[in-house]
Amino acid sequence: METTVYVPDMECDSCAKLISRKLKNMEALKNYEFGPDYVKLVHERDVNPDKFVKLIRSLGFRASRDPFERKTLKERVRHFKEKQEHYVLELKALEYFIYSFLLLSGLEILGYLALIHKTNPNFFADYGVWLVYFNLSIAANAAAVWHITAHKAKVTCMTGMMIGMTSGMQTGMMVGAVFGATNGFFVGSMVGMLLGSAVGAWMGKCCGIMGVMEGLMAGIMGGTMGPMITVMMMSDHVLVFMPFFIILNLAVIGGLVYMMLEEVGEGPGVEKRPADLAIFLSSVVLVSSVLILIMVYGPKSALLSF
Repeated sequence: METTVYVPDMECDSCAKLISRKLKNMEALKNYEFGPDYVKLVHERDVNPDKFVKLIRSLGFRASRDPFERKTLKERVRHFKEKQEHYVLELKALEYFIYSFLLLSGLEILGYLALIHKTNPNFFADYGVWLVYFNLSIAANAAAVWHITAHKAKVTCMTGMMIGMTSGMQTGMMVGAVFGATNGFFVGSMVGMLLGSAVGAWMGKCCGIMGVMEGLMAGIMGGTMGPMITVMMMSDHVLVFMPFFIILNLAVIGGLVYMMLEEVGEGPGVEKRPADLAIFLSSVVLVSSVLILIMVYGPKSALLSF
């Protein structure tokens, strides 16, 4: 008897070898052949084909006897309009991004009026635009982390590496770029690299050591690259450059959320347990408070006039 099991997450020879090791131990299986996104199995007639599906799923792959349909962007937009209840987690991530941005902006204004206004009336003239970019960076990356950690599921190496790499790179680059402009290359690199590497490794651990390594490397690269960009452009229209830089980085984070929906969120057996809004906002405020203290009172390059 012949059965075809569709495995859309089988993206390289390593994936095929991993599945092959498991299949070799099955006595009822006579032969098998790998295709681009499927495994064709020849087995004894009295064996339930669902047994092979469960075996492949146990390795962290999506598997089914029916082909997986991957929606085009146009189909996804139409599906979103028709069934918004299917996208509750993604809509909440957008809401939490807006909430955290507004909360951080409000707290900074209150802090300025209550504590800094008299001693440093030029505070917002110096830091205002960079605090806006800082708030956008923290809010967007925090919302992405919230969305990723809400999914409790096995993740393939390729997907996990993309999660770790994107999280580490975007966090390190965006936050590092802001600190490069306000504090200089040293503090910008240290803050961006450490924060980016921590977030990248944390998000990448969903698929094991490969994801952790990818997250660490992306954090190191993005955390040093971000401040390098702003420091080198301080005398060359950096304020014109920054809106485009931030918008493109936000688009990448949006792509990460979309990838989670496509590759993980719609898989079988996925449990969705998002963190509470109060915990999310408290974490955002705590991390942001520490970073803003470093921004304002930390070491500054001799090249800066803050």
